[in-house]
Parts: sequence; structure tokens; C-alpha cells
Amino acid sequence: MKVFKLKSVLGLLAAGMLMSCADLSVENLNNPDTQRALSSSTDLTNVASGLFRSYYVDTYDTSSPAHLMATSADAATCSWGNYGMRDISSEPRGAWDNASNYTYNYVTNNFFNDMYSNLSSASDILAAINNGAVDFGNDVPMMRAWAKFNQGLSLMNLALTFDQAYVITENTDPETLINPTLVPYTEVADSAVALFNQAISIADANTFSIPEGWLNGVTADNVLLSKLANTYAARTMSYLPRTAAEKSSVDWGAVRDHALAGVDADFSVLMDDITWLNDYKWVIAYPGWGRIDMRVINMMDDSYPAYNADGSDYSEPDSARVVDNADVDDRLLTDFAHLSSNNFRPERGLYHFSSFRLSRYQDYITTWDTYLPEILKAENDMLLAEAYIELNNLPGALAILNDPNNSRMDRGGLPAVATEAEARDAVHHERMVELINTSYGLEFFEMRKNDLLQAGTLLQLPLPAKVLELLGYEKPYYTFGGSNPSSSAGGWR
Repeated sequence: MKVFKLKSVLGLLAAGMLMSCADLSVENLNNPDTQRALSSSTDLTNVASGLFRSYYVDTYDTSSPAHLMATSADAATCSWGNYGMRDISSEPRGAWDNASNYTYNYVTNNFFNDMYSNLSSASDILAAINNGAVDFGNDVPMMRAWAKFNQGLSLMNLALTFDQAYVITENTDPETLINPTLVPYTEVADSAVALFNQAISIADANTFSIPEGWLNGVTADNVLLSKLANTYAARTMSYLPRTAAEKSSVDWGAVRDHALAGVDADFSVLMDDITWLNDYKWVIAYPGWGRIDMRVINMMDDSYPAYNADGSDYSEPDSARVVDNADVDDRLLTDFAHLSSNNFRPERGLYHFSSFRLSRYQDYITTWDTYLPEILKAENDMLLAEAYIELNNLPGALAILNDPNNSRMDRGGLPAVATEAEARDAVHHERMVELINTSYGLEFFEMRKNDLLQAGTLLQLPLPAKVLELLGYEKPYYTFGGSNPSSSAGGWR
């Protein structure tokens, strides 16, 4: 039987250099129990139980680009050097240092390989089912749908983040595993959506429950799994464009259909600060670490500047002005905390300074064991509203945006919108305010596809230096940002 236990691209490439193509069995020699694990329903069930947890933790830990995406999008601000946040958001914008000895090279390297580790684990399950090596009994549909769903998650992250990647599943033949072919991010995204669609088809055609703990603290079944896969598919397609021009290539009809079948309530997962944790939430919001960029504060209340060139400290919001002024977003009082002074280092750029931090998820950074949203209902609402706008269905978009129970009016206290331009602005506003610090890269993807990233900001990340080294690329390795290709030509500033 085929064996797919190649737990990272680095391992895959190394195997390709050391092995003969004549041997059609590709096995990770670092894991001598691979054959046994693939033949054991108990072991594979244990693998399945950790799929989403691995995806979640790998997506939001400090080896993830989530943090630098937030600062380069001018959604968050931080002059501390951790995780590449300062380097990538310094002004004028520079290129990503794609060298294997760069201090923060792990941000791309670990994330890239983590996604393939997760993809490999999901493929193990499907390969074992397809080969008849295990008998899951009545759980076969659940296991298939769950594995396909998690394959889609890994490929989604790769497509949204990097310029190219490998598409490797249980159907990849062994020779291709040894000599994989890189494909552009658009093809990776197509594969992710196809996998979500397969998961949806299986979930819609069967009735099953997801075992307790696989989505921590969530009672899940085939219905929820289908809704999640639909929203993730819509997310993949909507957030993929690197420029405003590329938005025309999105199948907005498919985005609409997936969003219509997507989540209809917030999807949150219970943290325990042991195996379920989210570093992104606290790094951006913890006192003394990241802050909210003044551009976002200005979006809620234009009495504050969008750019803090002089590193000024700004006064606390006037609650009467916020509540009584229909054009001021009420969430400035509920979701953000005012800070009277700055602790950033001025020599690193006064423009980093801000007088606000995100406080909406204060319970998490206080107790570390609360529920955190992975997908807010508002995100699916905005995916649907955006699709309606792009499909010239303005009434459909306005019905969502002007719903008094939706986030912008209920929580934000904002007035109704009437024109297409106002509708587009409202979608953008919600993604930068309501959805801030919720889902991976959301603010960056929103700024990117609307040509709003500051000039010179990278539009995507390159393959990690250590991967390029194994592939035999010549140094210096290609990169993005600054004056390099795939960099913003100019945005909101």
C-alpha cells in the first residue's frame, strides 16, 4: 500500500533527493510505526481527533504570519521586533528578508511545513480508507468528510499566504511525491475549494456527529461541518485576490452560494491554554504588546487622525459624542481600550504609536480558558454582502448591511447605507472593525484585494528560504515587498 507519512515539505524534498524513483513506496524513515498506524483504526481515529486542533494552533501561534499580516495591513501596530511585526511594517516598506539565517525565517518556514504536516495527516486517513486498510464501520462518511475538510483548511492557508505551493493529497502518486511540482496560488486555492466541496457533499448526504473534543467545547454534526466548509470555501475565494484587478476573476456566484449555505451563528472554540490556545489573540491585544493602528480608530471616529506621524498621545473618547453621533462607531467604547501613553521605542518610528488596544477579547487574556471566535457570523454576512455587490445585486447587499440585528447597526450604531459606494465602504469597515483580530490574515487580505496596503507592502510571502535551498534555487532567494515584484503600488497613504 502507498504510505504518505511525509510530515513536511522539507522532509518531502529531502526524501526526493535521497531516494530512487524506482521504489514506489515513499515512507518517512523517521517514523517506523507508519505502516502500523495506517493499519489501525484506533490510531487513525487519534490522528483525526487532532486535525482541527493542529490547524488552529499552527494558524495562530507565534510561528505564523498572522501577526505580521496584521501590522503590515495597518490594522495593528507594534514596534517590537517579535515575529517580524516591526520589520514588515516599518516605513518606508521593505522586502521580506528571505534568508535562511534571518531571525524570523521560522514565520514562513514553520507555517509552510506545519500546513503540510496537517495535510499529510488528513491524507493518511483517506489513504487508509481507500486502500481498505482500516474499517471505520458506520463512521466512514464522517471520517471522509472530516479529513477532506481539514485538507481544504491547509491548502486554503497556503493559497492565501504564499505565491506558490504543492498540492499533495492521498491521490498523489508516489513518484510525484518524490518530485512534486509547484503550482501557483490560484491552483492551490482551486484545490482547497474542491476539497471543501467534497466535504460538503459527504456531510449533506449523511447524518453523523463529530466526536467530542475534536472541535473543543463545540457540539458538532454533519450540518455544522457543512456550514463551516461552505464559509471556508467562500473565504478562500473572496480573500484570494492579490489586487483589486484580480477581483474580477473571482467566481462571485460561487462565493454567494457558499455564503448562503455558510454559518448562521458565531463559531467559537474553547481554549484551555494547554492544547488549545491562540497566540495571535494575545500578542495583538495584550497590554504592552501590540496596539490597534490609528487608521482603524479613525474609521470609527474621524476626530482621531488616521496616521500618527508625531507619535502623539490622544485623549480618551468622549462617550457622549460616540453615543450621540450616528457617524461614530459605538464599538470604540465597547471593543477598544484607551491608553494614556505609549511604551514603544520612538527611534523605531513614531508612526507606530497608538492610544488604543483591542479589549474585546479581554476575558481570554485574563483567564486563558474562554471561548474564542474562529468565524463570526458577521464574517459570513460580509462575504455574502460583498458577493451581492460584485454580482450587481445592491438590494441584496443592503438587506444585509441595513439589518438592525447585524453587527454594524446593532453593535456599531451606524446609519443605514443606500448606494453601492456606501455598501462597499460598509463591508470594508466591518472587516476592519467588527472582524479585527478574529480570523487568520483577514484584515491583510481585505486591504490587499482593495489596493489599500501601503506602497511597497508585500502582497504575498515567498517560499521559505530553507525550501528554496533544498530546491536548488540560487541565492539571494526571491522575495516580495519594497521594490520587488508582487508589492503594493500604493494604498491608503
